[in-house]
Order: sequence, then structure tokens, then C-alpha cells
Amino acid sequence: MKIRELIFHTAAAVFVTVASMPAGAIQFDTGQWEITMQSQNPVTGEPITETTMECIQNRHFDPAKVMLEDNTCRVTDKQEIDNMLTWKMECGGGDMPVFYGEGTFISRGSSAEGRMKMIMKMGSDTLEMKNQWHGKRVAATCESM
Repeated sequence: MKIRELIFHTAAAVFVTVASMPAGAIQFDTGQWEITMQSQNPVTGEPITETTMECIQNRHFDPAKVMLEDNTCRVTDKQEIDNMLTWKMECGGGDMPVFYGEGTFISRGSSAEGRMKMIMKMGSDTLEMKNQWHGKRVAATCESM
């Protein structure tokens, strides 16, 4: 997997993969969501925009559980304040480059947004990638995907 794809998929997983949390956690409406992610290629500077349709079936969001599913990432700090979640994470190691990130996720029920910055060190080079997400629920139920 290319580094850009690894970073994109990690960032996308943070936004669209959801897992159960205790009551009072960040919540949003279930159903069919349209999610647009904007980023910039850290090597060429070229803007990248990707829009996907996702079926969100769980009302709670926890990036720590998403990172545990990845096996190469771990959340090092997570804070919840009202409808906002912030976190820091570390990924990679072994034969993968190590990168660090921090992000913010804000839910407004039927819309959500987030940002994440990731920094990857490869030898003497440092690559930085910033991502922004904007999501909105487009239907109360999920269509066949």
C-alpha cells in the first residue's frame, strides 16, 4: 500500500468507522451519509478531494476503537467535550514508517466535520498531511451499498 493510501485510509477510517461508547459520548444520526474528505498530497502539494457514501449504523464514535482494529495505530490522548472529540495517535512501526497525528471531530447530529494532521518521518525527510472531512446524513436508512 502506498503511503498516501495508508494515510488516506487511516483518516477515512477515523471518520466513518464507529464503535460503541458509554452514554454521553459523541453522537450523531444513523443512516446514509455523504462524506467528503479534502487533503493535500504531502509530496506534490496536489489537492485531493474524495467523496463517498457510507452507511452509519451506530450513533457513537470512538477513534481509539478504530485504531485498535488497524493494529498499527494507537490513540495516545482522547478528550470529549460536549459534541467535540479530540485525539492524538501514533501509527506504524516494524516495516511501516512511523507517523503521528492529531484530530478533531465535531457532530451536529445530522452533520459532522473533522480535521486531522499527520506527520510522517522517513529518514531525514518529514511529510505532513492535513485532512478535512465534511459529512451530512442524506437518508434515514441505508441503501444497498
